[in-house]
Amino acid sequence: MVGPEIRIFENLLLEKVKKLCKFTPKPNCNLTRNEHQALLRLQQNKNMVIKPCDKGGGIALLDVDQYKHKVRLLLGIPEHYSKANSGWQREVKKIIQEVSLKAYNDGLICEKEYVYLNPTTTRVPILYGLPKVHKSETDPPFRPIVSTVGSITEPLSKYVETFLKTRVVQLPAYVKDTGHIISILEGARFNPDSEFLVTMDIEALYTNIPEHEAWQAVRQIFDKEGMTDHLLFVLDCLKIVLESNFFEFDGETYQQ
Repeated sequence: MVGPEIRIFENLLLEKVKKLCKFTPKPNCNLTRNEHQALLRLQQNKNMVIKPCDKGGGIALLDVDQYKHKVRLLLGIPEHYSKANSGWQREVKKIIQEVSLKAYNDGLICEKEYVYLNPTTTRVPILYGLPKVHKSETDPPFRPIVSTVGSITEPLSKYVETFLKTRVVQLPAYVKDTGHIISILEGARFNPDSEFLVTMDIEALYTNIPEHEAWQAVRQIFDKEGMTDHLLFVLDCLKIVLESNFFEFDGETYQQ
């Protein structure tokens, strides 16, 4: 959890930034009056959806009906998504309260952690699609993204992450990024007569990960180092996060 020293540093830094913003002159706009008005009209156009491209840093302008249709095609895959009850937040909140209260009474978490895991104000996660124009400029497939910032399960997710991020890097299959895999391959030696390098791409990776098997994989990591009551609580938190991936799109509620 965040300590008081970090909070003090954060507040001091924010004060410095506010002073800089106050005395820094406002930069001149590099758009002409006509360009600025055109952007405002585009922003107010209810028949268009403006989204960043999935790769390349570009911006895509999409017909709103086509955008909704393509996202609904993704949501129509029964192996990945299902319609959900709009009262899911109340049910998930009750589960989080029960699990975290037991952990608090058992001395596994402190009062600050209990309060952190039970936010008083939350927002409903929203799904949106990013067009993959690098695959097709005229009819791009979409990458579904669920924004859970401020949601009821966000604190729980961050809490679980603090226990996983230090352990994942120790797994033999862990690869951080492109630079990491390049450094691994630079030190590798292959027999050209019997060995060759292959790559593969997994379609819809996150929606194809079996939730129970993901939970079991984390449990195996904890079991190897010695299971404790605290780690069992972390597993309970992980289970809630994996099974409570609810979101809204165009006024309807779904569960991944």
